[in-house]
Amino acid sequence: MLTRFALNNPMLVLALVLLALVFGPLSFLSHPSREDPKITIRSASVAASYAGMSAARVEQLITIPIEEKIREIPEVDEITSISSTGRTLVNVTVADEYANMEPIWSDLRDKMEEVQRNLPSGTSKPLVDSDKGDVAMATIALTSDGFTNQEMYTAAKNLRRALYAAVPGIRRVSLIGKLNEQVFVEFDDVRLTQLGISAQQIISAVQGQNIIQSGGRVEVDGQTLTIEPTGDFATIEELLSVPLSIPQSAGRVIYLRDIAKINLGYEDPPGPHAFYNGNPAIVISVSMIDGFDANAFAKGLTAYIDAARDELPIGMFLDYITYQPEEITNAIFSVLNNLWQTIVIVLLVVVAFLGLRTGLIVGAMVPLVMVVTILLMRMVGI
Repeated sequence: MLTRFALNNPMLVLALVLLALVFGPLSFLSHPSREDPKITIRSASVAASYAGMSAARVEQLITIPIEEKIREIPEVDEITSISSTGRTLVNVTVADEYANMEPIWSDLRDKMEEVQRNLPSGTSKPLVDSDKGDVAMATIALTSDGFTNQEMYTAAKNLRRALYAAVPGIRRVSLIGKLNEQVFVEFDDVRLTQLGISAQQIISAVQGQNIIQSGGRVEVDGQTLTIEPTGDFATIEELLSVPLSIPQSAGRVIYLRDIAKINLGYEDPPGPHAFYNGNPAIVISVSMIDGFDANAFAKGLTAYIDAARDELPIGMFLDYITYQPEEITNAIFSVLNNLWQTIVIVLLVVVAFLGLRTGLIVGAMVPLVMVVTILLMRMVGI
């Protein structure tokens, strides 16, 4: 049937072949590519915490309400949870017949917004992690000579903001390796006893001044005024100036600097570190939008990183840890290398056995089928 159609419509078939030979290679060169195939991940996790709460109470007051809310989502197939002291982790699995995960994860986030109102006061907001299938197209290490972790993290945040604006095709930029800062207040128990000041009094004085919550709103004559409490600490010097009343001397006030030493450091024990070649680092992980051209993405990312190296403070360095576009290019080159060898070998064999004219016609079927296949892959989104 196809042979008869081709013989009856030679000009149409020739035109289709020419179009395939032109647009097939063009489609191949611009075809979206990545090192690993896209895999639909049908699982997500929800994490919440309440510092100090026992595992049994976390189960009853936090885990069960979250699970009950998740069960309202019809696409959910399985729910498992782990309750431990001060935190809960709920894993959600969607049924296999669903492929579009974004609306489901959006519904899950909405449900967690609703359930938060029913959780005990002081419970952290339930965080939904649905990006388990993201693969970084590139991971970049920001290292330094003489800079603190916080200074490197600030530089990495500036790079992240600029990356979103400067490089098209970015899905997500994650920063790994930040150490949480803490303020350490050290005081002499003997000195406090002499003054009649307790440690709890110091804690209450600091908490009473370091107010970071909203003061609410007031409506006056049709205008809404926002009340913002002042007194929160922006610097160590402000913390040193916290006044403390001396119980043994009515009306006498001293300042925190008079009885304590205050140092800015990192949490102890420290959280997860990131290292590159033995040096502390902030790792910048960049993932790409599905279906975006990896080569175009690589050019934009490389151009920006090269420019960013010159704008960083002296003593900060950017180095690639992994670079998927390079692996993709090598894989494509390997495919092309095998491709032309296959075409040449097939062409020589059929010409040797069928003659020049018939052999060229039969041998031409191999590259023609390949370019048509590439066009069909592009059309159906493979």
